[in-house]
This record gives sequence, structure tokens and C-alpha cells, in this order.
Amino acid sequence: MNADHEGAGLLTRIFHIWSAITLIAITAALTFYFNQGYYELGEEKFRIFIRVSLMVLPVWAVLGLICLIKLRRDIDPASTVKSISATGWFMILLAISGIISTLTSDYRDVSFMGFDGWHMGLAVQLLMMVFAIVAYFLFSRGEKLILYITGTVFLLITAVAFVLGVMNRFSIYPLHMWGQADDFISTLGNINWFCGYWCIWTGIGCGLFLYAQKIYTKILLGIYVWICAVTGVCCGADACYLAWGVISIAGLLWALSSSAGMIRLCTMEILMFTSLPTIALIGALRPNRMWYDSAWLRGVCYEDKWIMPYIIAMIVLSVLTEVFRRRDRDRSAFRPLICGAMIGSAVAVVMIIILNSSIEGGIWPVRGRSIFTWSIGWGSGRGGIWTVCVRLIKSLFPLKIFFGVGCDALCSYAYSDDEIVLMLNRYIGNQYLTNAHNELLSIIINEGILGAFAYFGIQFSHMAGCIRMISKDEVSSETETSAAQQTSGACSDPVNACLLGALLAAAAYMAVGIVGFMQILSTPFLFMIIGMASGLIKRTNIPII
Repeated sequence: MNADHEGAGLLTRIFHIWSAITLIAITAALTFYFNQGYYELGEEKFRIFIRVSLMVLPVWAVLGLICLIKLRRDIDPASTVKSISATGWFMILLAISGIISTLTSDYRDVSFMGFDGWHMGLAVQLLMMVFAIVAYFLFSRGEKLILYITGTVFLLITAVAFVLGVMNRFSIYPLHMWGQADDFISTLGNINWFCGYWCIWTGIGCGLFLYAQKIYTKILLGIYVWICAVTGVCCGADACYLAWGVISIAGLLWALSSSAGMIRLCTMEILMFTSLPTIALIGALRPNRMWYDSAWLRGVCYEDKWIMPYIIAMIVLSVLTEVFRRRDRDRSAFRPLICGAMIGSAVAVVMIIILNSSIEGGIWPVRGRSIFTWSIGWGSGRGGIWTVCVRLIKSLFPLKIFFGVGCDALCSYAYSDDEIVLMLNRYIGNQYLTNAHNELLSIIINEGILGAFAYFGIQFSHMAGCIRMISKDEVSSETETSAAQQTSGACSDPVNACLLGALLAAAAYMAVGIVGFMQILSTPFLFMIIGMASGLIKRTNIPII
């Protein structure tokens, strides 16, 4: 019996090591593979994703099957089903809705493999779920050393990609990239693809930094956050600032429970603001070498517009840091107020856009400002795209509204309707509509109400699980630690750091998803991180410390 358990233990360790190799291989391949990736980004990244998956998953499946056979006597099917979390059930529901959507689609081939250039079809969605499961098993039972190595490699890979992106933006190409041009950044392509990748890993880095305790960890993670901030500004995408804002607000809601948390949050924001003089310095060293057409980025690089806001922000954050250092208190009572203000602000912005667009001449003080004026060209053409997509959703009633037209089949469906084609030609010209540039609209059309319910259920249940676990651990630590430990904000469990990072990453991804789309450079990482967080939440048998 002991020999059987020893053999099962060795197999389990091999299983965990191969799972770590699998996740690292996927992350590295999607990040650094760029053969013709500038001009055919979706196709090339999809191909490398499939190739790597076909190489690593069979071994993972065989090892998993052997472990299952070895440990079958210790597995209770009823308990296993009961232990599936809400996130797990939503993932199962998404798989079922995707299969039904594909089987009932008029475009089965497209639904299964995805539309050319995007490839968010059923095959990729199922693979993303598989990698979430791989991450779950690794982080729920894997050894501490394996987890730390995996996380460190993830951060190193993304940091290298971000540094390459900053260098490329200023026409510095340490690596020769086929088809390199000023529109594209790093090995990740143009700003839309880059931004989706950036928001997830920036969220992870910020969450880890906010919990960092040891001085060397603070320094290394501080450098990572600073690199992320520099990259976000250099990226040139407005969605990066949206993600930055959401990460900051979510970080604020977390930090309100202690002055130590508020100090860390202010430090993180100061690090992010230091990206502005850094970029200005690079601009001074590389005059007129930043070719991307962004008024804000050019202003930071070559003008003095940023100086006064930067100085004011530094002064305010430094004063707040000193205030928090002198007075320790729990400010969590402000959380409902902040959440209410956020909801109220969102409603107010929508109302202002409606009024400013419907009243002739607009309303003061936003009249004439394009962002507050709804039109076909609103949001870089998203006004016209969303108008067409709402029309497509209306055409789904009553039969296709539940399961959609097929995974990633929006384009095929839209261009099969002559009236929609005329609208698209009028609104976006010769460009092809492959997605709605809004995840909610896209997934309702592709996979219906059921698919949208499952997809966003995964994200919301993931964030709720992270919040619940962080809050539970912090409450228990308050009752067990001394007053001095509370003042210093000491936290002995890095699990919370990872959960906060996963929470911020999902929040940033959802924010970018308002104006973005599912894509091969961001959505697989979202599923992986959700799997990691779910594994850490379920981790009970092997302590991580």
C-alpha cells in the first residue's frame, strides 16, 4: 500500500511539473511568437496556440488519467461534484452553450474553428477551459516551489514583452521582426491586441505589489508595476487608461480597511505616475522617433503639458501617504459611498451623452466634445458598429436569441443580410466587421443569452470568490495578530496577494471589454488566471507556506 501511495505521489509531482511547463509554454509562445505576426496576428497566434496545445495536452491527459486510476479509491464522485464552485459550473455551462450554438449554427465550420483572423471559435474556447483546469489542479495542490517558479516566469515573460513594446514605440528594434512598422508594438501586434494583454498582467502585478512585504519583493514588483505603467502610456490606447482607472478604484476599495493598505496604494500610484517623466526622458533622447499618431503620447514625449498635472498628483499622493502614516484607521465604511458614486457617475455620463446628442447645439459644458456626443463615429467608429450589432440582436428573436448564430460567427451572419451590409458600408466603409468591439454585444450575437450569462458569470463569480476569500482571511488575521502587526499591515499569506492580482486582472479585462473583444492574446490568460485563483481558493491539503 505504501508503495502504491509513493508511486501515486511521484506521478502527482510529475503531473504538477508538466502542468507548470504547459502553462509557461502557452504563455511564452503566445507572447513571443511573431512570425508574420504583425500583419496576420490573429492567424499566426492562433496557429502557435493550437500547435503548442497539441504538443503539451496529450502528455497532461495521460498523466492525469494515470493519477486518476492510481487514486480512484480516494475519490468520491458525489463529493467531487459538490465541490465544484460556481465558477466551475458557469464554465461547464459555457462549454454546453458553445456546443449547442455550434450544432445549431448555419456556419458550423466557422463556429468550430472561429472566423479567419480572430479564431475565437468553440475549439479555442474549449482549449481555454482546459488550460483553466490545468491551472486549477496545479495551484490547488502543487508544491510551493513549483508555484513560485511558475509565477516568476510569467512576470519575467511579460516584463520582457513590455520592455520590447516601449523600445519599439520609439523605433528601437533589438530583434528583427518580419513586417515591423510604427503601428505595431513588441511581439504582440497593434494597440488593440496589446492592450488586452497588458490589462491582465498589469492587474496581476499591481495586486502582488499591494501585498508585498519583504523589501526585495517590493522593489522587484515596484519595478514591474513601473514597467507596466510606462508601457500602458506608450501603448497609445485610451482603453489602457480605462483599465488603469478600474485597477486604481478596485485597489482603493481593498485598501480602505487599513492605513497600511492606503499607503501602499498611494505608493503604487506614485510609481505609475513616474511613467510620465520616464517617457519624456526617452522622448528627449529619441527626438521625433515616436511615429505613432497619438496627441496625448506626443504631448508627454515632446511637450510640457504633463508637468503641472504630474507635479500636482505627486504632491497630493505624497501628502496623503504622510496622513495615512500618522493616523491608522479603518475606512471601509466609505466603500458603499464610493461604489454608489461610481454607479452614479456612470449613469450621469450616459445621461449627458443622451442629452448632449439629442438637444440641438448640445449642453454646456460638453457641447462640441465628440466623446459626449453620440454619433456613428463615436468612439472611433464604435457608435456605428454598436448600432448595427443592436440591429443584429433584434433579428435573432425569437429562436436564435438563446444560443446565438455560432461561436465567432458574427461576421458571417452580418454579411449574409443585404440590409446589414448596406448599413456597414455606410458606417465603417471597406472595413470588415468581425466583432462588436464590445464583449457583451459580441457574445450575445455569437452564443446568445445563455452564452453571455455563462461567460460573464465566470468573471463575476471569480471576482466574488476572490473578494470573499480575501475578506475572510483579513478578518481572521485581525483577530489573531497583534496591534503592531495590524499597523504595519503584515500579511503572512501570499495567497491573498495572488487573489487580489487575479481580481484586479479580471476587473481590468472587463473594463477593456466594454470597448474591446475576446482575442487570442488576452482571453486565454484570463481563463488561466481564473483557474489559478480557483485553485488557490480550494487549496486546503497542502499549505502554501
